[in-house]
Amino acid sequence: MSQDALERLYRPIVPDLALVESEILAALEADRHEIGEMTAHVGRYSGKKMRPAIALLIAKKCGGILPRHHRLGAVLEMIHLATLVHDDVIDGADMRRRSATANFKWSNFDAVLLGDILFARAINLLGRLGDAGALDELTQAVSTLCEGEILQNRHRRNAELDEALYYRIIEDKTAILYAAGCGLAAHLAGAPLLVVEALRTYGLELGTAFQIVDDVLDLVGDEATVGKSLGTDLRNGKVTLPVIFMRESATPADRARLVAVMRGEGTDADAAWLRQALVDGGHVEAANVRARDHIRRGLEAVSEALPDAAPDLAEIAGFVVVRAR
Repeated sequence: MSQDALERLYRPIVPDLALVESEILAALEADRHEIGEMTAHVGRYSGKKMRPAIALLIAKKCGGILPRHHRLGAVLEMIHLATLVHDDVIDGADMRRRSATANFKWSNFDAVLLGDILFARAINLLGRLGDAGALDELTQAVSTLCEGEILQNRHRRNAELDEALYYRIIEDKTAILYAAGCGLAAHLAGAPLLVVEALRTYGLELGTAFQIVDDVLDLVGDEATVGKSLGTDLRNGKVTLPVIFMRESATPADRARLVAVMRGEGTDADAAWLRQALVDGGHVEAANVRARDHIRRGLEAVSEALPDAAPDLAEIAGFVVVRAR
């Protein structure tokens, strides 16, 4: 999907996205200049606002967008922003949305606390939503995504990390927020449980595909296009799906060299070799194919439970996949 196509899809919800943005700006207001400067800077990390947009599109198809959906969208985006701030600290990244990261501009110390502020203000806003189910589901999602990050960190440089554990990590740290947002958008619109569960499934599959594609982009993307620091996964010893695919099919010599890179024992030349081998061996494309499989499964769930929403959600999903091309 092109940028023009995405903007066309967003057009019916532009006024609602503006109300989401108003909720975010109000929640990020700070009395102290130092804090206000930081929250304003991080506010620029918001790009396409995919999570709020998907929630609004779902609400529209489930009976109509209500003020509570604007607040839900703001909460989803603020939780996402908090994870970006913390991710940049963990990865040692210096660029996000073509701007300096909070940790690069200030310090890791300040950035960690800024992420905590964003989480706290998101939960405060969520509490004012007035829905106990939403409060329960999203606070559990926040806990799960933090647990996913810890699990990933504990397995840095684990060159033997398998596909099952990789999936557990990315579902916890990324897909869970998509699943919660999609399901709650339907729930808050009064949709039946069958529809709510189908949209949770769509969100889980979409979020899984999103993270697989994000991992691919870290290997082969262009920083000027993607707008953030890339190449951090190999440098930090994060085993991703293309690496798993290559490891399982490599010759003993190539496998030993791959393992050395992931354990931090290889040279820069070894890392460059591995990045190229992942592309040349078809492992990057195999990961993209897997991402498309997840999109297909998510759309199958939506097509059965809420066919009117399927075309719009298919377009959103198409944007996620095309990012890697």
